[in-house]
Amino acid sequence: MSTIAERYIERLNAHDGDGVAELFDDRGTFSDPATGGAVPKAGIAALVARVSAALAPRYEVRRTTASGSGAIVEWRLRGKNVGPYRPSFEPSHREFEIDGVDVLDVAADRIVSVRRHFDQKELAERIGLQVIVEPFEQDGADFGYSMRVSSGHHDAPGVIALTWIRARDEAEKDVIRGHSRRIVRDFRETPGFIGIVTGFAGLRGFTVTAWQDEDALARGISRHHASAKQAFHTTDISPGVWTSVWKPIRTNRIWTRCTACTHPNDVNDDHRKCEKCGAPLPPRQTFW
Repeated sequence: MSTIAERYIERLNAHDGDGVAELFDDRGTFSDPATGGAVPKAGIAALVARVSAALAPRYEVRRTTASGSGAIVEWRLRGKNVGPYRPSFEPSHREFEIDGVDVLDVAADRIVSVRRHFDQKELAERIGLQVIVEPFEQDGADFGYSMRVSSGHHDAPGVIALTWIRARDEAEKDVIRGHSRRIVRDFRETPGFIGIVTGFAGLRGFTVTAWQDEDALARGISRHHASAKQAFHTTDISPGVWTSVWKPIRTNRIWTRCTACTHPNDVNDDHRKCEKCGAPLPPRQTFW
């Protein structure tokens, strides 16, 4: 029994996906906290390739406990985040190590199943990803995540673009996020871009983008945004989308609280001293 477990670990360390899959029974499966269910033999080689490309893993066996029908392999995994952990993520290039356990069920010298156990939150944090604990939905609200990108300009927005787009599932969310990353890169290079807040709540993505004027907006959406729009009209991506452009009715003041006396200062004119006590104020925040 230890022999097949040894071959299994050796091939994982060699990043040999085909070799790992070869050890499995035709009905064999692999599962871990990140797979979302059992992966059949036909998908194991691709899974090993994805993990190898993302994490450059190296398994150090701490202990193997064999029985007549299987083995428990306790391991320490060392690696480095050298590729996207998920399709839309950029690698952090952080080194990491975590401990885990593989439970192998074996029959006729073939692996029937591998059930892997490790702390998924610990792995994510060690490669530089934040783990946010929120309900999926509660009291009629969908929960999710967001991202803010600012140009650093202090101009008041002349127009605001609001959009939403639906995804069918997590895989389609990743495709949409891939488009969004390229669009935001274009926006940051566009004169007149002020800032954007974007994210997903459940399966609905949203963006709120601030621009100096409509000409700046037109320049910003003329690049990859135009390609994403074409993809919506010519492929099956997303069941629905809405876009709009708004002009502000009223733009209120920006307030900054003095760190010395806590007095709130109207800093629209960007003055740098507290009007009450004269202490230096923090830098004025941007509008968006």
